[in-house]
Amino acid sequence: MNTNPFSANWWILAFNGLIALLFGLMAIFSPIETLKVIIMYFGIIMLIVGVAMLFGVYSSMKNRLNYGTDLLSAIVTIALGVVLAFFTAKTLEIFVIVIGVWAILLGIGQLIIMTKMESKNDSRFLLFTGLFTIIFGGLLFFNPFTMASIFATIVGIMATLIGLVLISFAFKLKNLK
Repeated sequence: MNTNPFSANWWILAFNGLIALLFGLMAIFSPIETLKVIIMYFGIIMLIVGVAMLFGVYSSMKNRLNYGTDLLSAIVTIALGVVLAFFTAKTLEIFVIVIGVWAILLGIGQLIIMTKMESKNDSRFLLFTGLFTIIFGGLLFFNPFTMASIFATIVGIMATLIGLVLISFAFKLKNLK
């Protein structure tokens, strides 16, 4: 009989490991199709977030607060969500390019914030992350399919390894007394 309370639920860990392993193998052997599924789910999440943002806009309107930029953000978020969720076959390249542009803009924003920082340690961190983000965005922007496929394959390898570790750990946990 197991006296360790964690070993009683070893199967939950093994199940999570199996899911990670299956996702990893799918991403390794079918990276573009995996990305299409991820894009579809990302689009659905954007739709949900956009609708939630509309509730915030409505609340702002009721309380007579400024809501113009929030309304615009909600509309853009919903529109992007519709495109990503329902036109996944056509939007993979656009999605990767949008992520590339977003990364470039984020990196530029980090560099702008860095110039206004007083602490050298914080500004050095923002310099490295800003430059890395700009380079990452440029690679995605100028070579979207190759970078997306490479990215999905790397994520697949990591998920496969994590899945194997979780499964192994689950069976060790099962045998704890």
